[in-house]
Amino acid sequence: MLEPLDISLLIAILFLAVLGVISYLVFTWKPETDSPKEHQEIEELQQECLRLQQELAAKSNGSDLQDFKVETFQQLQNLLVNYPTVCKMAEVKPNLPAKYLTVLFKSLDQLLSNWNYQAIGQPWQEVEYDPKLHQPDSEEIEPGDKVYIRFVGYRDGENILYPAKVSRDLPGGIKG
Repeated sequence: MLEPLDISLLIAILFLAVLGVISYLVFTWKPETDSPKEHQEIEELQQECLRLQQELAAKSNGSDLQDFKVETFQQLQNLLVNYPTVCKMAEVKPNLPAKYLTVLFKSLDQLLSNWNYQAIGQPWQEVEYDPKLHQPDSEEIEPGDKVYIRFVGYRDGENILYPAKVSRDLPGGIKG
């Protein structure tokens, strides 16, 4: 079964092929008369074909960028999910060697900002459980229950890339 992305890609390829054939016909067709009106119409058709090709190329580059973002996020997912928690742990327990690691991850902040990805919550933040945004560590957690974010999630606008992992308690008996 084809995924929606596969179908849209096939449609774009088909459209490009048809546009290519039309472009070939428009650019190679020679009118039987030397009418200025026909030459003007041909010129307008050629300009419209070029405009459509440029527009389609711009749209396909946009979808390529989105595919790149999703693929890169999947590759960095483990690091991105653990990064805010490591930072918080270094803040609360500064004697841990982890405090030296947080500087290494600053480029991730910039990458997330460039992609307009937003974190879902902050480590150890108390929130109301929302099944659309959170992944509970227990089946007993109900919508609206007070929980703590153990590991942040990420979203791209309304699209949830990775839900925040939540729990009723903070790790190791730490108080919120």
